Amino acid sequence: HLFLPAKMAFISRRCRLSLLPSLLLGLLCSTLQTAAQLPSCEGDIEKHCLGEDNDMSSEGIARCLAGMEPSIRSKSCNQFLTMIEGCTEDFETGGVCAEAHRNGETAACLIQRVSIDQLSSKCAAALPKQGPRTGLRDKFWADGKRVLGDDEVAELNSDDKEDYRRWLKRKKAPKSGKDKERAYAVRTQKTLRATEQVTEEATAAAAEALAKGESKHMASVMATKVAREAAERAVEEDMTGTLKKFTEASIKSIAKKAVDRATSAKNEL
Repeated sequence: HLFLPAKMAFISRRCRLSLLPSLLLGLLCSTLQTAAQLPSCEGDIEKHCLGEDNDMSSEGIARCLAGMEPSIRSKSCNQFLTMIEGCTEDFETGGVCAEAHRNGETAACLIQRVSIDQLSSKCAAALPKQGPRTGLRDKFWADGKRVLGDDEVAELNSDDKEDYRRWLKRKKAPKSGKDKERAYAVRTQKTLRATEQVTEEATAAAAEALAKGESKHMASVMATKVAREAAERAVEEDMTGTLKKFTEASIKSIAKKAVDRATSAKNEL
């Protein structure tokens, strides 16, 4: 978040750094904040792990992140890694976010879905402290790279301005095969993050319907409606133009998954 949780858990065991999405992913629902408001390593991946000679597989990207010095990584990425490292017992088997972890929603559960008193003291201390965003990646590119307005460029420090200038130059240059591969990797990550957020909103709608005694069919109707609205909103709010319109088939798939999750959660009560 957005990065695939199963792959990132692999690095946790290998490198002592549990890397899970923000997006990434994930990152979701009691307050229904957007994925962009949650800590993420997406910008760091784009800047440091999608170069010409990088391994762009999930494992390769995870190794790239784990191998970076904290001073190189963005504040958002460091917050993300600190949170995941401190909350291992909360999302592993038996933890309050274990099911969310299996569904790829680890960070969402830790930050937004459970109350602070449900978490271990170590995890609670590792959660990021929310403050105003600043800088190119944490503020203007939090939702992905895009062209800035003159007033936004004026807010950048000298290092960020230089990074932005180089990015603009590369953006205007003819696209190589590696550039296309990089763009595909970025688009895939962003789509996963958006899909996760849409699914979470649809799950909340289905859970509300079931709690009121509605049938699974009606819960599906509500989940589909909310999923469609959330998907349209995600595309509209994507200032980078990376996200494509969700297909009707993908909306139905999201709604079904949402109802299944809501039903499972209700049965566990």
